[in-house]
Amino acid sequence: MPNFNTIWPVASFALGAALTQFNSYLTEKRQRIRDRESRQYELSKGLLEGKRSFEIEVLGDLYKCLTSLNDAVDVLRDWHNMDENGGSVEAARELCSRLQGDVASAWRLNGLLFDSQLSDFVGDVIGQELFPSGPEIVPARRVLEAYGDKVWDAHDAVAAKLKSLYEAV
Repeated sequence: MPNFNTIWPVASFALGAALTQFNSYLTEKRQRIRDRESRQYELSKGLLEGKRSFEIEVLGDLYKCLTSLNDAVDVLRDWHNMDENGGSVEAARELCSRLQGDVASAWRLNGLLFDSQLSDFVGDVIGQELFPSGPEIVPARRVLEAYGDKVWDAHDAVAAKLKSLYEAV
């Protein structure tokens, strides 16, 4: 029995040290996993915030562009009233050029949208041909009115999307 009494304290000490080391290893491993998950969460959170900020910026720019497009349509529509009273054809061509520039800007911004349904809707609206005979020929008033109404619908859709993004904060 004396052998057992001399070996047991040494064995229990060695076993206790081994279990302590194993426990430390497991604790460190769990901490590394938590740290990695935390970094991944922060990275994904940062990416999502960046994406959201980009989307808000693009939608804001598209909103302004559609406003400008609608204003150009309104001014060109008003030109028809002035044309009956002797409005300048050069002024109308300048308005048509402005309108084409606004449409081109809207196309560029529309290509950056993440929401494919909104992008398709806006694309369908701004993609309507206003100048089938060329930019030198001013579209008819009824064509401009129909186009302006559809641009206003796209404008409202973009505004609703912007509002939903800001409400999600």
